[in-house]
Amino acid sequence: MNTLDTYNIWHRLERFAINPRHLKANKIITAGRDDPAYTAFDVLRTRILQPMKENGWKRIAITSPTPDCGKTFTAVNLAIALSRYDSFRTVLMDMDMRNSSVHKVLGIRNPGSMGDYLRGNISAQDHFRVPGQNKLHIGHNLAVGSNGTREEFAAELMQDPLTEEILEEMEDDLAPDIVLFDLPPVLINDDVIAFRPQFDAVLIVAAGGATRASELKLVSNHLGKEKPVLGVVLNKAEGSSLHPTYY
Repeated sequence: MNTLDTYNIWHRLERFAINPRHLKANKIITAGRDDPAYTAFDVLRTRILQPMKENGWKRIAITSPTPDCGKTFTAVNLAIALSRYDSFRTVLMDMDMRNSSVHKVLGIRNPGSMGDYLRGNISAQDHFRVPGQNKLHIGHNLAVGSNGTREEFAAELMQDPLTEEILEEMEDDLAPDIVLFDLPPVLINDDVIAFRPQFDAVLIVAAGGATRASELKLVSNHLGKEKPVLGVVLNKAEGSSLHPTYY
């Protein structure tokens, strides 16, 4: 697909409303930037982009060992931080299809079905959405693929050959510079393992005071040595000079 076609698809994507109060209530600190902890995400995006460019990586998995570590919090804040780069396209996909929350955090109504998209039942143009006009400088070069339908057989869908084809078509249609996958926690089911061939590197989110070193080691074993770990984000860390509940 040529550049003009890609440009036209982005400009035909439906827009979702940006509600600053909703984002603040959901701890999207990179939106309003009135919490000093947002700088941690600016640093994180830079540290992620450097090895990505050096290694030619594009698809980044964001996961955690167990639930409630803050992986969606990290994925959405990082996506918004990336959206402020001009001429840089970011795609955020909610692949936690058993417990989706990206649409709740962003306030997206009628989020659609990621399962239907991955099965080829709807097009990228009909599934992805971009932020509407806003005063927070959240860029329109962020496309969000959300999900509002629970998938009981998510692992089977993730490793279906058609899913690989759909993701390749998505890259052809949207030409993203980076794709962020908000994935389920690694240690609760086999979804991340099933999806492992579809991402280049992984960012692990750990909960301060809750995640154990043994759990991080298990995550590494599950992912395998061939999947580079970009880093471990320590969320909910007590005693931080930025904010007691973030980093």
